[in-house]
Amino acid sequence: MTLDEMIGLMNQDLMNEWMHMKFYLYHASAVVGLHCHEYKEILINEAKSEMNHVTEFSDAIVGLGGVATSQSNEFPKFIQPQDIMKHAVHIENEVVENYANRIEQAKELGGSTGAWLEIFYENQLEHSRIDLDHFKQIVKGT
Repeated sequence: MTLDEMIGLMNQDLMNEWMHMKFYLYHASAVVGLHCHEYKEILINEAKSEMNHVTEFSDAIVGLGGVATSQSNEFPKFIQPQDIMKHAVHIENEVVENYANRIEQAKELGGSTGAWLEIFYENQLEHSRIDLDHFKQIVKGT
């Protein structure tokens, strides 16, 4: 694992974080149904959290000498809360797995940069896993 390869992987992760932010923000306005206002609040708060992730990844990439992407991956559009929450479980589960892999890749990188990236990804993994578990609870209740 080279630093350039790791920066490339981080930019892929950043594209997912951009997508998550847009997914939650879009669906905060698109959600319909009896409890749409409660879902809107959850989704807006999640979009704010994802904005922080975008900033953290961008800052880390630039700090490592890379150029942070402004591109995002695409996402499907839903209106029913259950569909939105099920997809939220899917995308959060995906990044939890990615971040677990990135921790191992950071170990391969080694040195102080690798050690720092391990901590960085451990924090990202923790936040995403908490979100994943929260969304799983919501899905079970729908």
